[in-house]
Amino acid sequence: MQISTLARLLYSPRLLLSTWQAGPLASAQCSGLHTTTSLSVAPSAPVKPKRPMNAYIRYAQGIRSSLASANPKASPTDISKLAAAKWQSLDQASKSKYEEEFKREQAVWLQNNAKYLSQLTDAQKEEIKLERQQRSELKVKREQKRMLKELGRPKRPMNGYLRYCLQNKPAPGLSKEENKMQMKSLGLQWRRLTDAEKEPYNKEAEADMKRYQEAMKQWEDKMLSSENVEAVRKKNVLLPPSPASAMAKKGGMPVIEKPKKPASSTTGRP
Repeated sequence: MQISTLARLLYSPRLLLSTWQAGPLASAQCSGLHTTTSLSVAPSAPVKPKRPMNAYIRYAQGIRSSLASANPKASPTDISKLAAAKWQSLDQASKSKYEEEFKREQAVWLQNNAKYLSQLTDAQKEEIKLERQQRSELKVKREQKRMLKELGRPKRPMNGYLRYCLQNKPAPGLSKEENKMQMKSLGLQWRRLTDAEKEPYNKEAEADMKRYQEAMKQWEDKMLSSENVEAVRKKNVLLPPSPASAMAKKGGMPVIEKPKKPASSTTGRP
């Protein structure tokens, strides 16, 4: 969290190409950017056929520009809501036209997709499975972040170092490389400061942290009382014992012990 905050402070959206772990599929597609000598390049995967749009998406895409022109102040979300309302009021004959177009393209896509899957190697299938899993995890994180924001979770304050960076942030308009050098320079400057020079920033951070911890306690108590337990940090949730363990402690369920191995007896020589 602190690293991302620092990046926003310095106006430096960084593309971490050096830390990106490219799989066989990605390496084949990005061989111009990443060259390696110790790893063999996997064969390029066939092009995946694009899934056709369903009937509603076709209709919404067709009227989106006209809706945006008629409602210039509307947000993309508002435009989507207007398109959904128009789709609901559309007569069945008009809907059937979009549905038939989708069915025709769907039949072609199913054939092309079956051919595409049959051409994949086991390594490429595993890579695609991993990428799908990563996308799913990112989606869960985004939804969790959005939920916490909607529930009004207190924002964690900056530490002393980030406060120093905020006060000494560079002027906007620098290139990515210039921002990168500025970040390194600020880190060196902070390490060279004496404890007395760091103290004002750290004291402000400590005071804000105390207020944050108190606000978090009140917010989590509110979440627990409103049954939003999923929003509370796990370490602050007191989970009841499982029914099995509770019954075993009360004597209502027999506890099965593993049989002990018989002690080996030593015999003397004749």
